[in-house]
Amino acid sequence: MKYLTRLGGEEREFVIERHGDALTARCGDTTYALDLQLVGDGTTFSLLVDGRSYDVVADIDREEVAIQMVGQRFVVHVEDERERAAHAVSGPKVGGKRELRASMPGIVNDVKVQVGDVVEEGKTLVVLEAMKMQNPLGAETAGKITRIVCKKGEAVAAGALLLEME
Repeated sequence: MKYLTRLGGEEREFVIERHGDALTARCGDTTYALDLQLVGDGTTFSLLVDGRSYDVVADIDREEVAIQMVGQRFVVHVEDERERAAHAVSGPKVGGKRELRASMPGIVNDVKVQVGDVVEEGKTLVVLEAMKMQNPLGAETAGKITRIVCKKGEAVAAGALLLEME
């Protein structure tokens, strides 16, 4: 999967691929061997990059990822190629029924809302785990949750309906 990142004014493109148990990240002509493991509460990770170990704390809020590692804090804007394409062709819906669908196949790691909840734009609604990564799916606009179709621990296909709001 291709990810577009922005840190400060610098943009980079990373291609993340899984080959069996191996995970690689390619940026330009450089390829890195990765091993990423979730530790504890869902925000702390053990990361190996080309055999070098890092402890990483990540706070994910839609496309903004705050990362703390090696004694420093970085805020990185991250979009995968599908999100970028979707943002390019559509704007937020003004009203009516809206659906939240899985952007990729994965396992529902958490459902952060209940039917009847009123949510703000950007609020994380569902956390989907794919390729050992936590992917928070947020509200594109403010609204009220009217129906929840998914359950924690459930495997879902790309495009599967997760919840509805209006």
